[in-house]
Amino acid sequence: MKSFVVDPLPGSAPYENRRTIRVKAKFAGMKLIDFLGMYHPPTPRESWLGWIQAGEISIDLFPARAERVVRAGDCFVQIMKDVVEPDVNAAITILHRDASILVVDKPAPLPIHPSGRFHRNTLSWMLEDFYEGEKLRVAHRLDANTTGVAVLCRTAAAAGFVQPQFERREVKKRYLARVQGEVPWEEHRCDLSIAHASDVMKRRLSVGARVTCESGQTARTDFKVIQRLPDNTTLLEAIPLTGRTNQIRVHCWSLGFPILGDLLYLPNKTIGEQQTHTMTDPPMCLHAHQLSFCHPESQTWVSYESSPPKWWQAPREAPR
Repeated sequence: MKSFVVDPLPGSAPYENRRTIRVKAKFAGMKLIDFLGMYHPPTPRESWLGWIQAGEISIDLFPARAERVVRAGDCFVQIMKDVVEPDVNAAITILHRDASILVVDKPAPLPIHPSGRFHRNTLSWMLEDFYEGEKLRVAHRLDANTTGVAVLCRTAAAAGFVQPQFERREVKKRYLARVQGEVPWEEHRCDLSIAHASDVMKRRLSVGARVTCESGQTARTDFKVIQRLPDNTTLLEAIPLTGRTNQIRVHCWSLGFPILGDLLYLPNKTIGEQQTHTMTDPPMCLHAHQLSFCHPESQTWVSYESSPPKWWQAPREAPR
């Protein structure tokens, strides 16, 4: 194992960030301002209008107009000036490295790939800076606030072999979670479908939350109680059999036992206003403990594991 801390953070000094916005076929024929609202619903329409009026959204090097009709394949560029990104936890540990893959123990809060307010202060940017000259490809999603095992591919061939395993649901994942409340069952399979909250609630939300909904995407998680603690929290093992965004968090929240420390999925079926934690927030108690898949070189089954975090307490031994 190799551990290192990125200091200073790459996004800590002001810089100009150029973000590419591509138009998919389903949005063709819409006005630019309407498309941008669909492209990133949490961003207020007024913000998009302000950036357009300031000439900070362009196409083919020319400022774009709000009323412009977009076409499939259009590529807009948003120029973001004097960007300073929020601080993140940059203490990264390499669990395994070979010619094909990197397996890391991801800290939190730390986004894996550029999104929202984060571009340089992300795991992929930092690792590409550390492994200079390489194009790393993220094999799967892991929330910014979730710690644990994450896999990146070092070659296109490796990505072509590993990424489809996630898509085909062949990868075995095991998470550790600490939830609020005393869970009454010992084992439970949750198969509640998941959809974007704004689609279900028919209103714009400031964050990209998900909720359970019959018309959503199929989602399935197996839960097992490990220990009930005196502070009215429960330690769970969670095995996601599908890979929906925020799946374990949404399922725990929908069952009435939100993840301890989660600032988005709050008790009493409430959705919060904060997606990514700050460095001073309490940890979100969800940890990607173990990941198993077929290795692109050896073509054999491999398994990688991250040690349980501080918030996890070892189960009590049964009395003799």
